[in-house]
Amino acid sequence: MKSASNLPENTSSVFIIIPVHNRRDITLQCLKTLYQNGDLESHEVVVVDDGSTDGTAEAVQASYPLVKVLYGNGQLWWTGAIEKGMRYAKQQGATHIIWLNDDCLVPEGTFQNLVKFIDEHPQSIIGGQGYSDDTYTHLAFGGKYLNRGYYQLSRCKEGTTSPCDMLSGNLVCLPQSVIEIVGFPKTTLPHYGGDTLYLIQARKAGFKLFVDARTAPIDIPGNSDLQPVSWMLEDGEPFKIIKLIFQPQSILSWRVWWVLLTSDHGIWGSVLFILKYFLLLPKLAIITSLRLLPIPARKQVMLIKKRTTADNLDC
Repeated sequence: MKSASNLPENTSSVFIIIPVHNRRDITLQCLKTLYQNGDLESHEVVVVDDGSTDGTAEAVQASYPLVKVLYGNGQLWWTGAIEKGMRYAKQQGATHIIWLNDDCLVPEGTFQNLVKFIDEHPQSIIGGQGYSDDTYTHLAFGGKYLNRGYYQLSRCKEGTTSPCDMLSGNLVCLPQSVIEIVGFPKTTLPHYGGDTLYLIQARKAGFKLFVDARTAPIDIPGNSDLQPVSWMLEDGEPFKIIKLIFQPQSILSWRVWWVLLTSDHGIWGSVLFILKYFLLLPKLAIITSLRLLPIPARKQVMLIKKRTTADNLDC
C-alpha cells in the first residue's frame, strides 16, 4: 500500500473502509470490481474483517496485496468495524473517508465523483444511490427524506445530485473534518442504525447531506438473520422474530429505534417510538403465530394475500 505520508502536498488521501464478516465470495467480488476500476491503485482500501472463519482475510491478502486488512474479534459488527477503519484512516492522514459495504458493486468514477463533490462543497457528506438489479428499476439504497418522523428512501433523478435528510450507510463519503467535529461513530448501536445515528449527529453539527445519482452502484441481493427478505418465510423456531426485538443488532431492536428517534426528534421521538411499537407488535404477533405453520403452508397464506391484494386493486 501507498503511505499517506509520501503523497504530495494538497493531494487527497481517500480511504475506503469495507467492513466484512464471513462473506468471502461477496467480499472478493467487491474488491475485484474496485481492482478493475483502478480504485485499488488510486485509493487506500481498508478491509475490516470482524472475526471471519471462512478465510476471508486470507483470500483478500492473497488476491489483493494492496488492500490493508484490519482484524476484529467478531464483536465489532458494522459500527465497530467502521469506527476501527476510520481511526486507522485518521492516523494515516486521510482527507476523505468512504464507507462501503462489501455487497455493493461500484461503477468506475463513483469515488472520484463523491470526493470532488466534497471538495467543492465544504461541510457536506454525500452518498451513492444503488439498485438491486442491473436494469436500475429497484432502488436498494440512497437518499432518504423525513416523512412523519421517519426516513423514507426516495429516488434521486439519474445523473444528478440532490440534498436529502438522511443517507443509507452502504456507500457514503465523508470529509475528515467530520471526525474533528463529531468524533468517531459510537457503538451505542452496534449494527443496524449505526450509520443513521452518526449522520444525525453530523447533520446537527452543521454538515449537509446529499445523494449522488450520477453513477449506479449495484447492491448484491442477500438475506440476513437480522433483517430477512421475508419475515414470514425465515427459517428457525417460530419465536425467533419476537426475540429480535431484544437483540441490539437487529432492525427490530427496541433500543435501535429508541436511540434513533429520541436522538433525532427529542421528546417527540419518544411519542414516535410508542406509536411505532403500538403498531408493530400486533403484526409481529400475527407473523409469529403463522410461523407455527410449516413453510409450505406459510407460502400458501402469502399467495392468498397477494391474490386478495391484486383483486382489491382491480376493483
